[in-house]
Amino acid sequence: MPTIIEPTAPSTLAAANLTPRGKVEPSPADWRDQFLYFLLPDRFSDARETSRSLFDRSQPGLHTATDRAAWQRAGKDFQGGTLKGIQSKLAYLQNLGITALWIGPVFRQRPDLDTYHGYGIQHFMEVDPRFGTRQDLRDLVDAAHERGMYVLLDVIYNHSGNNWFYDNQGTAHTTMPYRYQPPYPFHSWRAADGQSTATISGESDGVWPQEFQNLTWYSRAGQIGKWDPEPWENPLHPDTEFRRGDFFDLKDLDLQKGEALSALIKVYQYWIALSDCDGFRIDTVKHVSFEASRNFCGAIHEYCESIGKNNFLLLGEVTGGETMARDYLEIFGRNLDAVLDIGVPAARLTGMAKGLTPASEFFTQFQGHDILGTHRETGRYHISVLDDHDMVGRDKHRFAAHNTIASRYEQSAHAVAIQLTTLGVPCLYYGTEQAFDGTKDNLDTSIDEGFEDRFIRESMFGGSFGAFFTAGCHFFDTEHPTYLRIAAVARVRGQNNLIGLALRKGRQYLRETSFLDRPFAIPGAGELTAWSRILAQQEVIVALNTNGTESRGAEVTIDASLHAGVSFLTYLYRSDWTDEQLKNPPSGQTVPINMKDGRSVIRLDLPPAGMCILA
Repeated sequence: MPTIIEPTAPSTLAAANLTPRGKVEPSPADWRDQFLYFLLPDRFSDARETSRSLFDRSQPGLHTATDRAAWQRAGKDFQGGTLKGIQSKLAYLQNLGITALWIGPVFRQRPDLDTYHGYGIQHFMEVDPRFGTRQDLRDLVDAAHERGMYVLLDVIYNHSGNNWFYDNQGTAHTTMPYRYQPPYPFHSWRAADGQSTATISGESDGVWPQEFQNLTWYSRAGQIGKWDPEPWENPLHPDTEFRRGDFFDLKDLDLQKGEALSALIKVYQYWIALSDCDGFRIDTVKHVSFEASRNFCGAIHEYCESIGKNNFLLLGEVTGGETMARDYLEIFGRNLDAVLDIGVPAARLTGMAKGLTPASEFFTQFQGHDILGTHRETGRYHISVLDDHDMVGRDKHRFAAHNTIASRYEQSAHAVAIQLTTLGVPCLYYGTEQAFDGTKDNLDTSIDEGFEDRFIRESMFGGSFGAFFTAGCHFFDTEHPTYLRIAAVARVRGQNNLIGLALRKGRQYLRETSFLDRPFAIPGAGELTAWSRILAQQEVIVALNTNGTESRGAEVTIDASLHAGVSFLTYLYRSDWTDEQLKNPPSGQTVPINMKDGRSVIRLDLPPAGMCILA
């Protein structure tokens, strides 16, 4: 039976009911067991793909949009994806190996602005009608839970949408340049049609719930100009510009005021009660002070523990380098449970997978022992990301952009496979399993300017802004070479045995190799690279040819003590298996263990961008 949700959102926080609706699903015991999938509701599915043709990789021109200008402009608009659409694709995602969804913000946006991404909230306690209803959200979460899958909601506590205007000498302005003090004067609310209005006459005007109409809750300091602290500034201080200014035209909430912070805490406790979601991805964490973040996270965790969700995930987006991200994990007793490996870690992953940088640059970020524990335990706090909707700190190119090599589909799959077989919780950005290749270089400035983000946010379901310059076709291809290989590796990782546990939770070692009879050493860029995951007495070997155009072979070192008396290892995955073998792995394919230079080794040969897993 469906869990029935009240159809009307409360207009005040005082009316918010924090009693859980229906069954409360327990949180995962360990998030390292999960494989996340991040999607934007507007760009993923509208549940009507059966009325459209599947994109044909052999005839890509068959689906090309007839009007390039209209295609590009459509990228700035709502495409029509829905919550029901996401629910309709749970089988597609589960077959891919996905166990948890991270859903972009579903909260109501301004009716007059095309904030299809969801990060400009107008009503904090309502679902955007373009995505569906509150009931649709609960139905989606319940359907995921029935499949053993989990759901993370994307939440924003740093700012609200562009819901009011600044006063500049008597005229209404959307933004103002940053200033510390005094707060800029308020001019008027933004009406449903985008015009200035002195009064709020309905729930499409201004901002809701009603408490958020308290102007003292906003910093009113103008737009951020400096996005990071100056060298002489204390990065812990709450009054730095990047923590007080507006995020472009999105109005900053002053969380140093206890009332405002308490209100946001109640808002998101309400959504847990309503939806039974299993975690939050928290937006723009860097722009909130450590103390406010600590208090928010503590209150959310306390509420979740009170209703039986003892491991509710609080996942932070912390830009500004690895140091800032670790600060939010470590200071004040861990504000967050984990952070996204955006920026530098994602660039290292990309460089390794494409053979542009040595694998050691990627692996060294997990070494050592510190406040977060051993390098094995550190995997709890890393959510591994390849592509995402912002590409902060990197050019806006998906991994597959500009890739014309014959092995491009395998290379895209194995970039994700690195995530699946190394420390951390893997997170796949929608469309990567179909080798989407969006890039800011698709921008034609003769049509319009800016908004480069749109080109890495393609429509997957057949809207007017489809991937590969298409319109009207969908991309849910379960026979795609990239999809099949990601699914095959995910099945190995997801096994309920020591092999699966080792890939999810084991220690991690980059292995020395020898090729062309050279001395054993950690290989450089573009060579066959191998690593081990070890848990107790189980070693799993993963090898990747980081050269995308040439075959590579090498002797790979393995742990001799773990293979005493064993004469061979068995292939669990080979990327050059047939499609049928990828779905149903053959048994009995082995490689012998030999001795060379006093060490136990296996000889591996892989095609361009090829990968294998053995145990």
